Amino acid sequence: MRTVGKFTWIVALALALPLAAAAQEQEEEQPAPATAQEGVAQEPPSDAEPAKVVEEDGKRVFEDQLVVTASRQEEYSADIPAPITVIDRQMIEQAQPEKMADLFKEIPGVEIDGEGPFRGIPVIRGFSSNRVLILVDGQRLNNARESTSFAGIQPGLVNLSEVERIEVLRGPASVQYGSDAIGGVVNIITRAPDLSAGEFEVNGDVSYGYGTSADSQQASAYVTGSGQGFAFDVGASYQDATDYKAGDGAHDNSMYTDYTFEDDTVPNSGMTQTALNGNLRFLTGEQGVFRVNLEAVRTEDVGFPGFDPATSGIDISFPNFDRDKLGLAWNSGPVWGLNDVSLSTYYQKVDKESIRNLDFGPYFFSNNYTRSQIDSVGFNAQSIADAGRHRLTFGLDFYEDKIEDQTIADSTFGSSTEVAVPKSHQTGLGAYIQDKIQAGDRLILHAGLRGDTFAFKSEDDPNYTGEPFDVTDSDVSGNVGLNYSVTPHVDLTALVARGFRSPNLQERSFIGLASTGDTYILQNPNLNSERSLNYETGFKVRYDRYFGGFTVFYNDVSDFIALEFLGTDPTTGLELAQFANIDKATIWGVEFDLETLFATYWSVFFNYAYIEGTNEITDEPLPTIPPQKIVLGLRYQRASWWAEASARIVARKDELPTDDPRFEEGYPGFTVYGLSGGYDFPFGLGLIAALENATDKLYSEPFNNRPEPGQNLRVSARYRF
Repeated sequence: MRTVGKFTWIVALALALPLAAAAQEQEEEQPAPATAQEGVAQEPPSDAEPAKVVEEDGKRVFEDQLVVTASRQEEYSADIPAPITVIDRQMIEQAQPEKMADLFKEIPGVEIDGEGPFRGIPVIRGFSSNRVLILVDGQRLNNARESTSFAGIQPGLVNLSEVERIEVLRGPASVQYGSDAIGGVVNIITRAPDLSAGEFEVNGDVSYGYGTSADSQQASAYVTGSGQGFAFDVGASYQDATDYKAGDGAHDNSMYTDYTFEDDTVPNSGMTQTALNGNLRFLTGEQGVFRVNLEAVRTEDVGFPGFDPATSGIDISFPNFDRDKLGLAWNSGPVWGLNDVSLSTYYQKVDKESIRNLDFGPYFFSNNYTRSQIDSVGFNAQSIADAGRHRLTFGLDFYEDKIEDQTIADSTFGSSTEVAVPKSHQTGLGAYIQDKIQAGDRLILHAGLRGDTFAFKSEDDPNYTGEPFDVTDSDVSGNVGLNYSVTPHVDLTALVARGFRSPNLQERSFIGLASTGDTYILQNPNLNSERSLNYETGFKVRYDRYFGGFTVFYNDVSDFIALEFLGTDPTTGLELAQFANIDKATIWGVEFDLETLFATYWSVFFNYAYIEGTNEITDEPLPTIPPQKIVLGLRYQRASWWAEASARIVARKDELPTDDPRFEEGYPGFTVYGLSGGYDFPFGLGLIAALENATDKLYSEPFNNRPEPGQNLRVSARYRF
């Protein structure tokens, strides 16, 4: 109760804000959202402003945003009970992030795990890795080969140049998407050309950016054409980064000495990435739309920051990390008495090469080269129908991951060809229905139900030392929620939702040395699904001059999968462990965000998050619970130019698990400042400059023990034609 008491004033202040705003109530109507949605973003209203800020009667005002992730159809964000954040194309261009994950740092309740220009796994409400579902255009990026304990699917497999917007949904979404959506969902929506019935026109843009901290370069080109019911686009990009330089004094600080050179550079922290993408869209009949989407990403020389192979004897890296995808989608528009029928399918291949070479003198070395190939296919069929006060969304999901894995090992003790995960496949089939009920003029009710079944099967593999397996699993999810309009611009929300995660092939079959090099993992195919039951309530504010919301949540989680340590092998001296359902946990917290247009050209934004999590078995804090965080900023906006100053304040955190080796004395807190601005010339040229970590602060993100980049000046130019 002591902890809750400390933050009573925060809750009271947050609850008072919509009441204060209600005194300035203005009657205004929102247009109804479209009933059909293809899963691509609409163009923002201007080049200089985020999509939620529009010009109305000569004034800049907030307009609610259409989102698709929360219910798999277009809805205004105020009409859903869960909190959701939209990062649109203009925000991406103005932020100039080194990697996609940097965009998540300023969202309440969201942090990232991973260093360098490629690695960065979102942590939402204390859940990371495969407990957060990552989608690309509503289709799964998560796959069966990524470990929950040591890695996770990387958003960096999608190049930022092809992204139109990102929707970050906080809280369970298993009714909508099935397994993995316990902590939340990140839906990366790629650019797609607008269809036009007029004369055919071609336009596009080219851009170049440079950053000082890692001597990084980013270049992209995008061309799109549309007219007479047909549209296309083609994009290409290149990104390169060398080892970045940390904040001043990194090497002299005992926390970071082992991970930096004398000039504060973090070794092995660079990478190179190229990407190509393209789309075709055309009308089928009067209202149907067909889309073909191609993506190819090639990532090379991704290092594990902090270890210089030449001096440390440790070389951990990904020489190649590639992704290819072909997607097909069709939306009918209104047909057969339904609002919409949509069909989509995709094929995706992720090809990863990894190196773990250890050289500790003339008498011991251990070199491992691993190649993993994951072939995935997926299919979705969905319909939307209105029946009186009910809007029903119902559909089927199917996906299959096939894995082929091999490790070539060479060590002091000899050579071998090993397989940590056998040639195997994982399939998932789900059926879902959601009902949005207009129960009254002010009340919207939400209810959903989903059933999933899974199969995990290995094939004969002479190099795999574990036992063959053929396992099935199933799960049922549900949710109920409401939105109650206190005024036309303030909604009270409540949601109860169940989430789950079925353990993947990596966890069910892995046998061999962990990437840390000191633990040998034994096989355990008979794992249960992780399950969560989440309760939350709050409010959302959507005024002309105020935009924000408040949420308090409580999540009860059972059958957490983690490594269970079994003791030391007397022959090898290695720790023995296996994946097991060993933890029960509770996580609760509050999230608050508010942005206000307080003067003609000025706006201010603020958000805050506080989260606590406890392992109910050991009565210790959970390892991925972030410290308190405040983000605040001031923005000045004119028609052709803008400027912004911001600060991210992360509190110190002393409550850590006793076995967490990263920071023996807790996570040190930090404050980092940013300055940015841009100018749009009337002939299509736009210039942006951003000074990140303006004071050259030495710090690391909460879940990382390598220092983050120091002062970094990023400049970019973009020409639109």
